[in-house]
Amino acid sequence: MNYLAQIANNSWMKIYLRILALIFTYSGLIHITNIIGLGPQPWLETPLTWQIGDIIYGILDIVAVIGLWQRKAWGISCFFIGILSQFLIYTVFLDYFAFTEQQRTTIYGLLGTEVILLLIFLVLLLLKK
Repeated sequence: MNYLAQIANNSWMKIYLRILALIFTYSGLIHITNIIGLGPQPWLETPLTWQIGDIIYGILDIVAVIGLWQRKAWGISCFFIGILSQFLIYTVFLDYFAFTEQQRTTIYGLLGTEVILLLIFLVLLLLKK
């Protein structure tokens, strides 16, 4: 964790962590709007896997936002946990989350975005300026 705290004090990483916090704010708001019924479909009519995902990632995203904005090691950890767990469930268990081709395409776009976010993080980590 101490290493993550040092990473968070890197000048470019400070800016990127704030950008990540804004991205995770958007993601968290999507999950919350789904739960309170403002999503494209009534929440109680969505598959149970989506409901569980909305609850878990809604909480995780909000916690990550707070930690990333404050540039805390636990915020970076939440960022990694969120992205890596989504990679796991959306690749290994894709059939439980995507029932149409459009849903699969959306999930692939999400995973592609997350790869980009991770790559930017790794580049900034390697630069260490």
